[in-house]
Amino acid sequence: MFFSEITGHDQLKKRLVQTVREKRVSHAWLFHGPEGAGALPLAVAFAGYMLCTNRSEADACGACAGCNKTIKYIHPDLHFVFPVNKTRAIDREGVLSDDLLPEWRNFLLQNPYGRLTQWYDTIDLENKQGIIGTEESKRLAAKLSLKAFESDYKIVILWQPEKLNDQASNKLLKLFEEPPPLTIFILVSENPDQLLPTVKSRCVPVKVPRISDEDLSAVLVDKHGLDKAEAMDIIRLVSGNYQKALEMINKSEDNQYNFVHFRELMRSCFKTNIPSLIKSSEEMAALTREKQKSFLEYGLNTLRESLVLHFNSPEIAYISWKEQEFTPNFAPFVNGNNIIALSDEFSRAIQDIERNANGRIVFLDMALKLSALIKS
Repeated sequence: MFFSEITGHDQLKKRLVQTVREKRVSHAWLFHGPEGAGALPLAVAFAGYMLCTNRSEADACGACAGCNKTIKYIHPDLHFVFPVNKTRAIDREGVLSDDLLPEWRNFLLQNPYGRLTQWYDTIDLENKQGIIGTEESKRLAAKLSLKAFESDYKIVILWQPEKLNDQASNKLLKLFEEPPPLTIFILVSENPDQLLPTVKSRCVPVKVPRISDEDLSAVLVDKHGLDKAEAMDIIRLVSGNYQKALEMINKSEDNQYNFVHFRELMRSCFKTNIPSLIKSSEEMAALTREKQKSFLEYGLNTLRESLVLHFNSPEIAYISWKEQEFTPNFAPFVNGNNIIALSDEFSRAIQDIERNANGRIVFLDMALKLSALIKS
């Protein structure tokens, strides 16, 4: 991954390049930003720039031996740590990142903006939660005790450090306090507040904001072939999340599914049709985590558009042609008294699904609460 391949963040990329060229690279960094903003691609490009042996003033050269290995994620001085657990293929305790390195490289090559639940689906984690455990920290310490193979630097990219357990966090903290020579740690987080304060305090923070509408529009038009009107329709829904924009381009069938089932769910909630709510919850629970989350995010977006319509501001509401019959009729039931509570229920359900809660319980509980809120 090169800086030139990353959507937006031009000023941030320039600062990172300048840091390397001026030899002011700290031993620990914390790249943090919302999902789909590009914190992981930026971290990978930053590492690749340091490992390049023929850097330009703006990017890695892309032609040296270091770049040829980095773009395939096989450079011997570039190490990755990420959440893992037992899978269908590896059914034993003590699974490490190295055990799933081929799957990780393929995941990163195909979808560098990918979200955590997509990674779990890739390795078939089923209903288990990914973790970064104590053995991972021990293995990492052993690796870093060796000399670099080909570069001046040894670089560790630790994705989702909030998945570190307490023991692993403490061992990582010791590495930060006494880092091996020329070792660079790059933590990439979407929820930095969940990290130990002592870990955060030892890292140089790099805030990665959401991608601007202008930058996202340019890549959707130039790279994905959308016209400007189509691009703007997507941009209004994704709030700078490139990953979500890609999903909207590729999943028109899913969008139709979400609309139909959201409409039926809201009608059942309004009637307090318990058998229908139970049936709907069972149907949603049978979907993959990714599809469940997609449905819930669609619900949040629809609440927003409904509230806008409720306050008679259609000029700033986006609803597609298929939603024009349902959403204006639903809008009167979304108002200033219940919008926060309604949104909280969808947001809480997203968090529960990400934590592998029982889907039937999550969706039925949400549906019953939505029913009371809508009718109130």
